[in-house]
Amino acid sequence: MIPLRSSLFGRMGWWFLCSLLFSFVSVSTQAEENSVYSLYISQNSQPLAVLALPATGEFIITYVHSIHKRPVYEYYRAEQGKLHLYELWYDTTSTGMPSDAEGAFRLENGFFILTLDRLFQTLPLFVSPIPGHGVIIEGRLYLFTEWVAAESALELSVKESSAAEFAPK
Repeated sequence: MIPLRSSLFGRMGWWFLCSLLFSFVSVSTQAEENSVYSLYISQNSQPLAVLALPATGEFIITYVHSIHKRPVYEYYRAEQGKLHLYELWYDTTSTGMPSDAEGAFRLENGFFILTLDRLFQTLPLFVSPIPGHGVIIEGRLYLFTEWVAAESALELSVKESSAAEFAPK
């Protein structure tokens, strides 16, 4: 093992290298903190709605399952311009509901929770004819039928932009 002081950098060189590394990590973290995502709801490549996401980039797609008529919650996070499905929640098992997961399966507060790890550039979907199909952002439900009729095709995607673009001028 080479002692740090006798290495190529010497004592001052290590100080410089650590400072440089710290500034890179700070700039990198600051860039991520200053980025915000918006959820785009489109039809035929035309945006119908653009919804600001919280700093965490998290949102939930909810619908009522067609067979057991109970709500299902798909938890997503915007990551690197993609939709990351990381959990699926439901309170009743039935035909058509998954019983295993890529990551884990647990029961918590009356919900079956599946840990998933799926990335989507875009998420195509048909609006359910059963009322209640929409997206939840920071506790607010936006029903897809606010923009289109039931059984219409939609596409969801996320786009990243600087927080400065949303700042008042």
